[in-house]
Amino acid sequence: MLMRGTRRRGRSSANPRQRLLHGWDWSDPGIELEELAPASRVLVSGGAGEMIAVLADAGHRVTVIGSNRNQLEYARRRVAGGAFEPGAAERLFDLGRGMIRAASPAWSRRRVRQFLQENDPIRASQAWKDRLDNRTLASILKTMLGPAGALSALVLRDFSTPIPPHFDEAIRGRIARALRKHAPRDNPYAWRLLLGEELPGHRLPRVDADAIGWVDAPLLDHLERVEPGTYDAITLSNVIDGADERWVRDLRKAAVRAVVPGGPIIARSFATTMDDDAAKRARRDRAMLWGSIVVHRSDVAERPDTPGLQVHSPSA
Repeated sequence: MLMRGTRRRGRSSANPRQRLLHGWDWSDPGIELEELAPASRVLVSGGAGEMIAVLADAGHRVTVIGSNRNQLEYARRRVAGGAFEPGAAERLFDLGRGMIRAASPAWSRRRVRQFLQENDPIRASQAWKDRLDNRTLASILKTMLGPAGALSALVLRDFSTPIPPHFDEAIRGRIARALRKHAPRDNPYAWRLLLGEELPGHRLPRVDADAIGWVDAPLLDHLERVEPGTYDAITLSNVIDGADERWVRDLRKAAVRAVVPGGPIIARSFATTMDDDAAKRARRDRAMLWGSIVVHRSDVAERPDTPGLQVHSPSA
């Protein structure tokens, strides 16, 4: 998730909040593992260390970018085997789940934990529809995620990321679609999102943090300064959500320059999309949150019919 800071050419990036923003990653590395060539030199946005550890364990040469030193140091501890620590994102989710549990017996910890034991996607999807996706959930999400909602205000404050309109309806739909494809029993993101707990037995691969490059700098500044073709791939979270057109154009130009011809530039967004391929990738991501996952390849950057990094404004 994007880290808040002062705006540089239309995007928060220069001086982010120096505290832990999220203790879990909310991006499924399965997409990256499919798209990256073996032993890729890949630039990864800082996050919580999970994407970093998985890609490094798979043999990729990882460089981590971030300008929040607390988040970078936490990611470094995690890849070396450090314990999970809750950040601002997890506290926001805890707040929302607490309100839902207080209003709906169907959302008690015991019942949600029982639901998460389901190993059949069809039964899980039906149970979600029949019991958990109820009027209470719909009402509370609408109140909290609306333009004046508490969660919307906190997300904008901490992450400089506006929540798209009707995100309450979108997130319910994304959970439902994920359950039809990914049984919750083995999906760590389902346990985190719906219960606030780690999937029992889930462990990160432990890798050598000193074998990873750590860059404390704003993303665009770094991409504009590195030599052309420095990376074979770049993967980002929701850095384009709420950004203005000029910043996204600059980011796209710098990213295409920094990646070898044909290398993937992967970008996730909360917003919905008309790009069918990006929507299909979002459905494959087990994290349940994303509306779009774009894979932009630099060798076709100038083709007008090729989807690339695009602005996802609050009205998207």
